[in-house]
Amino acid sequence: MGDHEAVSIGHYSAAEVARLAGVSARRIGSWARYGIIPSVSQRPRVYSYADAGEAVLVRYLVEQKFQTRKIRLIVENLRRDYGQWPLAAAPLQHDGRLAVIEKDGKVWIDAADNNEQRVIGKTLLDLQAVRSALEHGGWIGYQTRREHIQVDPKQLSGQPVVRDRRIATETVADLAKRPEGRALLLNDFALTNEEIDEAVAYETDVNKALEASAA
Repeated sequence: MGDHEAVSIGHYSAAEVARLAGVSARRIGSWARYGIIPSVSQRPRVYSYADAGEAVLVRYLVEQKFQTRKIRLIVENLRRDYGQWPLAAAPLQHDGRLAVIEKDGKVWIDAADNNEQRVIGKTLLDLQAVRSALEHGGWIGYQTRREHIQVDPKQLSGQPVVRDRRIATETVADLAKRPEGRALLLNDFALTNEEIDEAVAYETDVNKALEASAA
């Protein structure tokens, strides 16, 4: 997940993870109960930054038409070698049909059932782009990279913020709706028009994804 190690830092609710993964909070809870993504605690469920990264990667695999049963098999097999956050830690790649890992310099292990089936490496899409997307806003950051959007568990409790600023993108988007909101953001918060526009666009895309997931 970018330069962040997969460690249990940060405390996210299901709703906060849902915003990062672009799915409903109910879906996040379902994935956790099914064993696809981990959580720091179960009652109530609290998720770490690394857990949120797993959720973003699961969302990617779901979009690639993987069934949840297949994803669970992938995760269970990879956990044996790569620990609690295998999608974030394993050298995982994907070719549209199989999730595979790179081993001994070759990409040839089916991570779902461990059949040593040769896969042509150049046909694969490296999931590093999905992993690094979390620090740029999660699933929405993967779909549309915005350099002014940042997610860091050490910044404002891990909420999406304007990069290097301690102001949440939600706050920016809410203020921007007000008649004098943009002037306030420019003058009192010293944001640029580009930073404001990216935060507003990011929040718009997050809300669209959540609405689509709930439909």
